[in-house]
Formats: sequence, structure tokens, C-alpha cells
Amino acid sequence: MKQIYIIAKEFKYPLLLIYTYMFIAQLLFLLEPFVLGKMIDGLLKNDYNWLYCFLGIMVFENYFIYRRMVYDTKVYTTIYNSVVLKFLKNSKDSDNSTKIARTELTNNLINFLENDIHYYIMAIITLVGSLIFIFLQHPMTGFVSMACVIPISFIVYHFYKKISQSTRVNHTHYEDKISIITEGDDDKIESFFNRRRRIMIYGSTLQGKNWVSLIGTRVSFLVLALIVFTHNNTNLSQGDSIAMYAYINQFLFSLMSIPVGVETFTRIKDVLNRIN
Repeated sequence: MKQIYIIAKEFKYPLLLIYTYMFIAQLLFLLEPFVLGKMIDGLLKNDYNWLYCFLGIMVFENYFIYRRMVYDTKVYTTIYNSVVLKFLKNSKDSDNSTKIARTELTNNLINFLENDIHYYIMAIITLVGSLIFIFLQHPMTGFVSMACVIPISFIVYHFYKKISQSTRVNHTHYEDKISIITEGDDDKIESFFNRRRRIMIYGSTLQGKNWVSLIGTRVSFLVLALIVFTHNNTNLSQGDSIAMYAYINQFLFSLMSIPVGVETFTRIKDVLNRIN
């Protein structure tokens, strides 16, 4: 991952500004369930103060999202061009098929900076913030929610090696695409795309099994946490119930960042090994 560090160091100020916009927007998003709950309780009593607060959060949250979306494309396209041009200058002896494939695979690197890191920022803020709120409201529900980490980690461990191998095979096979098409041999071309289809089906099947297992686990713990929270708790307001549901759901959903992180690390590591 040395290449990621080099890029981050070279473009640290533009990237820092992008991630700051993202950080502020996510903090505001984290406040939404709490303020929404208070707003609902207030509206039932004809009190509109929390409504104004909720609308203010929405306005500022969308402002920072807009600022990030306008600015980040300029930065990421500059990074992509820089990485690709350096690779082409340092790989003049490589065949054209490999060069073209790896310049396209470089998009994975940019997607990591543009999408994956954004996702991790949101996931970490949501994990910590949601868990704090849950524990403040009902500690036992917090412990039940945290217990979901154990089965999710087991599922990730079970599927990791197969997904990692599938990623490497997919990238290696893709590098032969241009050379095989250029040869013009219809049998080889048909064989190439048939094998590529099988590789993609295999990878998709693995991902399907992985995510069905994870989602089933998340839903199970969501139901269990809600049962624990509502058991013998007769003084709940409607707003408190909605806010608690939202924070439990956000926390469990953010735990999906564990398998996403493992998959992303595997994909980016393989790409970096190829373009360096």
C-alpha cells in the first residue's frame, strides 16, 4: 500500500479538504435520528422548535455534500492522470495489452480514494456515534449490538481466501484481453470470453453467498436488539423508539464495512502489485 501513501502525501491538501467536507456532512447525518425523534415528539405537542433544527441540519448537510461533489472530480482526475502517466513512462517494455489493461485497472485505485475511503469515513463515524447513543439510552442493547461483530468476522474469514483468489485470477485474465482480440483468432476470442464469463459467475456466486450470510446476521441482531430494548420498557415515546431503531440499524449496517474493507484491500493490493 506504499503507492497509496505516496499519492496521499503528494495530494494531501486537496484530499484533506474533500475528507473534511465528508466528515462534517456525516456528523450532521448522524444527528438526524436523534433530532427526528425529538421533532416527532414535539409535533405531537404542537412544538415546532425541533422541526426547525431538523430542517437546518438537512440544509447544512446537503451543502457540504454539494461542495465535496463539485470539488472532488477535479482532484481525482488529476491523480488518475498522474498515476497512469508515471506507469506508462516506467513500463515501455510491457506489451500493449498489459499496458491498456493496467491503465484501466488504475481506476480501482482512484475508486478507492474517491469511494472506498469516503465509505470508511462514514462507517467509522456512524459506528462510534451510533454505539455511543445506544449505550446512553440502553447499555444492554449496546452489548447485544456489539456481539454482531463475532459472526460477521467469522463469515469474512470463511470467504476471504476464495474471494482474494477470484480477484487475482480475474485481473490476470483481463490483462490478456487486448492481445487475444488483436490476434483475430475467432476460436481463441470465443474461448477467452467464455472463460471470462465463468470467472465472473464464480466471483459473483462467492459474493452472493458472502452477502446473504452477512445480511441474515445483521437482520437477526437488529430484531434481537429491538426485543432487548423494548422489553419491559413501557415509558418509551414514539420519537425515542424511532431514534433507537435508526441508530441500531445504522450501527449494524456500518459493520458491513468489515467485509467491504477486506475485499477492497485485496483488490487494491493486487492492482498496486501490477502497476508498480
